[in-house]
Amino acid sequence: MIDRLPIVGVMGSHEEEWLEYADPVGDMLARKGFHLLTGAGDGVMTAVARSFTQVKDRKGVSIGIKPAIDYKGERLSEVAYPNPYIEIPMITPLSAKAQSDAMPFSRNLVNVMTSKALIILPGSHGTKNEVSLALMYDKPLIMFGPDKAFADFPEEPLRADDISHVERFLDDVFGEREG
Repeated sequence: MIDRLPIVGVMGSHEEEWLEYADPVGDMLARKGFHLLTGAGDGVMTAVARSFTQVKDRKGVSIGIKPAIDYKGERLSEVAYPNPYIEIPMITPLSAKAQSDAMPFSRNLVNVMTSKALIILPGSHGTKNEVSLALMYDKPLIMFGPDKAFADFPEEPLRADDISHVERFLDDVFGEREG
């Protein structure tokens, strides 16, 4: 039986791994006893899930929300998607990204609504859309990375450039946890 642990979503670039941020986030989430949720793809999603799954004796699992089609509207490869560190793939019949914030029905909406809190790493349009959705649905979130990577993002969310700030954010949201 799966433990009813809180689900923390980590969103970010599908192109760059941002290892200096993704690795400590994945490790910390596993050690603190959370489930990890990502979009199941490359970049940040692979890096954070790899780091998370490398922690021995963790309680949480790595969940990936996989879209049915890619950014071009073509069916995704069953071999390439989800990344190899996803332990529970959830396949949605939705597109990989929302057409607009006003029409948010996409994998991004599933990512945001399923997560009890969100850690946002640097990314582009899809990541910005997830931040907008999180703000719309009043989800706790923190952006983790260099300020310049979030220059085009909304100003409201809490920002951090040190993993200890991210850990403190989660402690404030969930209370102190140890895996």
